[in-house]
Amino acid sequence: MLSAEATFLFAKILVSFWLGTVAVWDWRTGLIPNWMTLPVAAGVGGVQVYQGRWFVLLIWILLFLIWRVHIIGGGDAKFLMGLFALFPTQQFALLFGVVVLVVSIPLMLLKHWSGEPLGMLRSIADTLTSGNPLPTEENLKRHGRRYAWTYCLPGIIYTWFFW
Repeated sequence: MLSAEATFLFAKILVSFWLGTVAVWDWRTGLIPNWMTLPVAAGVGGVQVYQGRWFVLLIWILLFLIWRVHIIGGGDAKFLMGLFALFPTQQFALLFGVVVLVVSIPLMLLKHWSGEPLGMLRSIADTLTSGNPLPTEENLKRHGRRYAWTYCLPGIIYTWFFW
């Protein structure tokens, strides 16, 4: 029989493997398949709801709405449902927000970089003042980025330093 410490270490390794697999799969294919996300979301989410953590359902609704306005893809939304079911704490939500923001701002600046700072600011301003700054489904499919790793990074950090 494994000790509690060994079991917990195994759980951390398993979660890290899952996060790494999602990040690499998305990076290579641009897709996160259902078989990689739904078992975690449904299994862990079901346990959380059974244990009285109904707010997990509110998180899922929010992620569903973010997907519906084409900010993230469907695979990303299902992955995040699993991730937030696994770590349904305010501490994780704060860490997630900070890490994704710190990583995403330079990525956004690089995306809009045109060789000069003023051009970059114009590009961002044009997007924001276009009347519809949210991407369309077609725009997300055509220009979507493979950034699931930015969601996996806070998961790895939380798993090894705060869980």
